[in-house]
Amino acid sequence: MAYEKPKPLYEWKIDEPDKELYIASILDNETVLSAYGRYAHGSGSKSVSWQEFLEGEMNELVEKTMGVKVLTELLAKLKVLT
Repeated sequence: MAYEKPKPLYEWKIDEPDKELYIASILDNETVLSAYGRYAHGSGSKSVSWQEFLEGEMNELVEKTMGVKVLTELLAKLKVLT
C-alpha cells in the first residue's frame, strides 16, 4: 500500500509579502496542522489530533499566530466533523 498525503478539508492562510506565512489546516487523517515560515531555515509546524485540538492543545498557538477569528472558525468546523 502506497503512502497517501493527507488532504486538507479546510484551510486558513495568512500570506502577506515580506512577512511570515501562516497556515492552519484540518486534514482528512483527523489531524490539525499549524505551520509557519517562508524559508526552510525559519519555519516550523505542529500537528495534533482533532480530539486533542478540541481539548485545547494548540489553540493558543493558532490564536497567537492567526487570530481569534480563525481559531473560532476552526473549532466550529471541527465540532461539525466530530
